[in-house]
Amino acid sequence: MRTKYLPLILCAATLVLSACSQPTTAVQTAEPSAPTAAPLPQATLTAALQPVTEEAVLNGTYTIQDGKQTVQLSDGKYESGNGSDYVVATVDTPVAFGDLNGDGVSDAVAVLAENYGGSGTFLTLVPVLAAPEGASPQKGVNLGDRVQVQSVSISGGTVSVSLLAQGPNDPMCCPSQAQTRTYEYLQGTGMVLMSVTSQTANGLTRTIIIDTPAAGSDVNSPMPLSGSVTIAPFENNLVVKLYDASGTQISASPLPVTAAEMGGPGTFSTSVDLAAASVPAGMVRVEVVDTSPADGSILALAAVYVNFK
Repeated sequence: MRTKYLPLILCAATLVLSACSQPTTAVQTAEPSAPTAAPLPQATLTAALQPVTEEAVLNGTYTIQDGKQTVQLSDGKYESGNGSDYVVATVDTPVAFGDLNGDGVSDAVAVLAENYGGSGTFLTLVPVLAAPEGASPQKGVNLGDRVQVQSVSISGGTVSVSLLAQGPNDPMCCPSQAQTRTYEYLQGTGMVLMSVTSQTANGLTRTIIIDTPAAGSDVNSPMPLSGSVTIAPFENNLVVKLYDASGTQISASPLPVTAAEMGGPGTFSTSVDLAAASVPAGMVRVEVVDTSPADGSILALAAVYVNFK
C-alpha cells in the first residue's frame, strides 16, 4: 500500500456587499462574508507540474554526505576540492521515468554516486519528483558501497533495481551476488525498501512471500503472520520487524520457519502481539527478513503496510 499526497493549492475570494444609502440615516455597510476557500480542479493542479526530464535530472541539486552538503550537478557531475576536501558526485544515464506519487505526472529515479578520493564509491537511489520548476530531487536511500547497478525501472509506482552486491566471500571491489530490490515512495518518508530477492551460488532464487496480513488490510492484536520462503534460512529462523508510520523501528523478534529439509522451501506462521510491542495505532510496516549469518547483509526481504486499529 502506498500513501499518496498531492499539494493543495487554495484560492480564496472575499465577497464585499455594496452599501445601501438611506435618506434619513447614515450609510450602512453590510459585514463582509467570511472568506471561502476552494481547491483547484485536479486537472489544473496536474497541469501546474512539469514532467521530469533527463536534462533536469542531470542538472539538479542533490544532497550528499548523508544530507550534510548540497551540490549542483552540471551534465550529471559535480567535482570540487582536493585532498581531504575532495568530492565528486555523478548521476549516470539512463535515468528511469514513471509516476512515483500517483499525481499522474512523470517523475524519475536516479542513481547518485559519491566518491571522496578513496576506494569507496557510495551509491544512492534518489527519487526526483515532478514540480512546477520541472524537477525536485528528494532524499535518497543507500544502495551500498561499490555495488554494481545493472538496471532501474518504474512500474505502477514501484521502483525495481537489479544489481550485484557483495556476497559473504566477496571483496568490496568485486560484488558477485545478484539481487533485485523493490522500493516505493511514501510522502514524508521517502524511498522505502519493500522486497529483496537474491541468487545463490548454484543459481536458485531466495524469496520471502507474506500471505497474511494482506497489504493495506486492517489488523488487530494479536496479528496473524504467515507466508513462505523458497530457501529456508540459517537455523530456520527469519526476523520479523515492525516500523511505525515515520519509519522508526519498534521491535524485532525471531520468526521460525518449518522446512522439510535444510535449505529447502519452507513456511512460517505465527501471531504478533502488537499491543505488547507498544505499536501505535495507524499505519504499520511489517517486515520479514533473512540475513546472512556471515556478515548480517540482507539475503531476502518482504514487507507490507497495514493499518493497526
